[in-house]
Amino acid sequence: MRNISEIPVLGVAPNWPTRKTLLDWFEETTPWSMDKAVAYNDRTDTQNIRNIPPHTAFGPFGARLRYKAQALALKSEPWEHALLDALNYLMFADQLNYSWNKNFRVLFPDHPQPLRSMNWELMTESMAIAFVLGRIDEGVYQGYLTHAVLNQTFQLKLSYEETHRCGLTFMLRLFADWRGDAAHTWPSYAYDEPIYEAILEQWRVADPEVLKPWLLAACDRHTHQSQVDTETVFHDFAAFPRTPFEILLLFRLRELEGLKNPRLDHPLMEPPFDQLPMAQGPFVPDELILGTIARVRSDWLNFDDVVSLTSIMKFVRPA
Repeated sequence: MRNISEIPVLGVAPNWPTRKTLLDWFEETTPWSMDKAVAYNDRTDTQNIRNIPPHTAFGPFGARLRYKAQALALKSEPWEHALLDALNYLMFADQLNYSWNKNFRVLFPDHPQPLRSMNWELMTESMAIAFVLGRIDEGVYQGYLTHAVLNQTFQLKLSYEETHRCGLTFMLRLFADWRGDAAHTWPSYAYDEPIYEAILEQWRVADPEVLKPWLLAACDRHTHQSQVDTETVFHDFAAFPRTPFEILLLFRLRELEGLKNPRLDHPLMEPPFDQLPMAQGPFVPDELILGTIARVRSDWLNFDDVVSLTSIMKFVRPA
C-alpha cells in the first residue's frame, strides 16, 4: 500500500473554469438536428443505400442534452432526470454504432481501412453517469460494451493513441476491477498517474479515511485537467470541468460493496456533487428511439443479438 507521503500536492488550479464561465459556454452550445433520425425512421433517407443506423444523430444530440443537465446542476436546479434523458440518447447511439461497426467488418472483410467510429471516451463517461444515477444494470452493460469496443479496435484511433485520457482509463480500470471479468491491454499511458494507481490499489479499504487524501489529490488533479483541449494538448476532464464523475463513480461502487465513503471538503465536491444522487427510474424510450429500433430491426435482423449482453461478453477480454 502506498505511503501517504507519496501524495502529490497540487492544489486547485488557478485557471480552473468558474461555474459562470461554464454556464456561458453551455448556453452557446450549438443545437444538433435530429433530421437524419427522422428521415431514417420515415425511410426518406434515399442516399443511405447501406441502411446505416443514425448514430451520428443520437450521439451528438445526447451530448448536448448532457451539457444542459450539467448546466442545471451548476445552477443548483434539479438535474438528474435531464441527465438520464441525455444518457438514454447517448447509450442508444452507442448500440447503433456498435452494430454498424460489427456489420461493416462482415460486409467488407478486406477493406483497407476497417471502420473505427466509436468514441470510447464518451462511452466511458456515459458508463460513469449511469452508475452515478443509480442505473446499475445500464452502467454494467455500458462498461462491458466499452471493453468490447476496445478489444475489437472499434474505437477512434487518434483519441485512443494520442489524447492519453488517464482519467477515463482510470474509470474503466476501476469498473474492470470491480467486476473482475473485464480487461483490456492498455497502452503504457493508462498507468502514468500515481494518484489513480494508489486509488485502484486501495479503493476497497474499509476505512474511508485511508482513501480520503488520495481522493482529495484526485480532485485537485481534476481541476488541473479541466481546460479546453488544443491541437496538441489534451485534458482528461475538458467535457465536465466541474462535475466529478470519476469520484462519484468510485463512491457508487463502494456503496455497492457495502463500504462507507469519506466526505471530501473540496471545491469540486460542492453541492450538488457533495453526495450521490438518488437512484433514478428506468429509461423510457421516446417515439424517435422506438421508430429507429423498429427500422434497424427490420433492416438488420441480427441487431438484437449483436447488442445483447451475451454477445458483448465474448469480447470483454483481449482476444
